[in-house]
Amino acid sequence: MDKYSDFINKVRDISLNNQKTFSADIIPQEEDIEWTATLRLLESEGFIVAAVTDKFPTGVYCVEGLTNEGKLKGWKLENEIPKELIVTNIGWPFLSKKPEAPLTNIQGLKVVPHHVMVVSFCREGSWTKSVFIPHGSLSVMVADTTGIQYGQSAFEGACAMRNDQGQVFGFRLDQNSTRFDKSIRSLDLPRIDIQAMKQVIEDVISYNADYVPQDGKLYIRPSVSGLNGGLGIIVPETSIITIEIAAFGNYLPESIAVEGLKYVHRPPSGANKIAPNYGASFKIKHGVKDRGYNDYLSFDEEGNVEEVSTCAVGFIDEVGDFIIPPVQDEIDNKDRHILPSITRKSTIEILKTFGKNVIIRDVSFDEVKKMKGMFTMGNAVGVLHVSKLCMRKTADDQGEIIDMNDEVIRDKIFDIRDKIYKSRVGELEGFEHWAKKI
Repeated sequence: MDKYSDFINKVRDISLNNQKTFSADIIPQEEDIEWTATLRLLESEGFIVAAVTDKFPTGVYCVEGLTNEGKLKGWKLENEIPKELIVTNIGWPFLSKKPEAPLTNIQGLKVVPHHVMVVSFCREGSWTKSVFIPHGSLSVMVADTTGIQYGQSAFEGACAMRNDQGQVFGFRLDQNSTRFDKSIRSLDLPRIDIQAMKQVIEDVISYNADYVPQDGKLYIRPSVSGLNGGLGIIVPETSIITIEIAAFGNYLPESIAVEGLKYVHRPPSGANKIAPNYGASFKIKHGVKDRGYNDYLSFDEEGNVEEVSTCAVGFIDEVGDFIIPPVQDEIDNKDRHILPSITRKSTIEILKTFGKNVIIRDVSFDEVKKMKGMFTMGNAVGVLHVSKLCMRKTADDQGEIIDMNDEVIRDKIFDIRDKIYKSRVGELEGFEHWAKKI
């Protein structure tokens, strides 16, 4: 690394949370082991080296050097000529990854190395400015990381989709940013700038637009986690926010089968999208799937409906009204542990606008059996029809099977599904403002 020693020394002079630009002439126009070793060394010391291009003014992966034509290496970087290097000192070990082509025939959420991600750190009680860096991974000490040891972490699930013309839209990203801030504050971490977060999410989508599938969704996951600072329940010295993406394929059927488990309750923190709410559900959901069902419906301790695992839930009763279980402070001050779903909120607004009678109220275990239709609502899945329900009072109960596959009711739910889809790509009249063209 001798021929890059001057560059290394200048990089090491960059103070924490600051950046410096360098000429792109330093990048070798050939495979250069010394260049790769130099950048890997700097990454291990917390310095992110990115190549700035016209398409990617935030900078992208450049560890491998350039082609003989002076262009970057990596998927969709073949025509990108670096204008300069930008080096950022995030102060945390990092390993950048070469962009790869998106996967096809995607089943569920799949991550491949892409162009750009975002990182921000909380140090001494305030968040640093969000920094765009090449996609990669940070190194953490497991034993001294509050996000791993104590579940001090939260996340969001925004989405972007393409319309039939291939244009990309983000859906209600302001709502995701607001809910993310609420979850962060529930972990006793400093609040974020909501508008700035929305803009950063839009930029992440823009820089990674090549990864938005035509027949699925781009899942955008802002997440926050406590990092180092002590092996105990204390405020960590450092916390981190990242924004990453994953392609999401349409892998679910049009209708699903659900188990109603009266003995399963959401945790008291269920109104926020924090990691501890989901850890305990893995074993439950695996058992449900072993019995031939797709998901489970939980109930509060009074026997009223909460939600379907990671989705909100709605019903259609015998007279055709839409019955939606309430979230916290929606109809009263009762303590409820239901996540305020953005798709749920959107569905309610659409239904009311199109003249449907929507009633927000509690639904008891026994009432569920009398409902004519049931559906789930979530950012990743959209709206899903429930065709079969098995109601179990206890873990030993074999359950009562409820057929919810009425064709007329199913068509009504499919109509809601289609309207939600159109709203996400700016094609639902009156709701075009929900979809932001990226």
